[in-house]
Amino acid sequence: MLPPLPASTRLSHSGTLAELSRDELTENGVVLCIDGAEQSHVELGDPEFLLHDYLRRMRSVLTALDPAAASVLHLGAGALTLPRWIAHWRPAAHQTVVDIEPELVGFVLEHLPLDPAPENVVADAAQVLTPGGALAGRAFEVAVVDLFNSSAAPAALSSSEFFASVWNALTPGGLMLVNFGDEADMGFARTLTTTLLQAVEDDDAASSLLSAPADVLAAQAEGNLVFAAARRGFTEPQLAQIWAAGPHPGDVLSGDELRAWCWAA
Repeated sequence: MLPPLPASTRLSHSGTLAELSRDELTENGVVLCIDGAEQSHVELGDPEFLLHDYLRRMRSVLTALDPAAASVLHLGAGALTLPRWIAHWRPAAHQTVVDIEPELVGFVLEHLPLDPAPENVVADAAQVLTPGGALAGRAFEVAVVDLFNSSAAPAALSSSEFFASVWNALTPGGLMLVNFGDEADMGFARTLTTTLLQAVEDDDAASSLLSAPADVLAAQAEGNLVFAAARRGFTEPQLAQIWAAGPHPGDVLSGDELRAWCWAA
């Protein structure tokens, strides 16, 4: 049953307006918008339903790698769409959500409850894992970075040092997932993917992949991409399963093919 909507709150850190409203595209959909820009979609009563392409690609990686996911870190909260799916998939998972806006998670949970509620940490994602940060010294089996969607991303959240801090917070069998978007030329996406590879390249056992719609990878359309890096690497059967799980049309790049994509004109 849908809660009374629309509902809104002013976010004190940025001064922007967060609003939850009905999504007429689906039966029980709710959309979170911040200053009018859609951030998240939640299908109430059906955590398996993931509207956005990048979330389905993250799910494909998670189900193929099949980590225990006892501890999951989310840098960026939104409407907690992926935490809802993980809570359904791994009910015993302890999930920690980091967002710089003090009001956001509480506002979302007031109107769209999640049981169990995630641990809510109000902090700058760029600093939360560094020495003195609120989560310094903590280790996670899965870390999800979902903080920005364009080349306007702050330098502190798109640097090799930031991604290395996330990588170093993973357990020995850990997995890092990063969502980002770009315009059709994919210039920012290629540069950021190179940065991500640099952040994990010192780990000889690790391997990485990039998953996105086919027209996005071909630099024919704007859209979102998912980068994944696993400390124990991806096997060929796992890569095949991730590709098969889709969504389609899409592709999964890894190894030399991924590095060649990063340097393509």
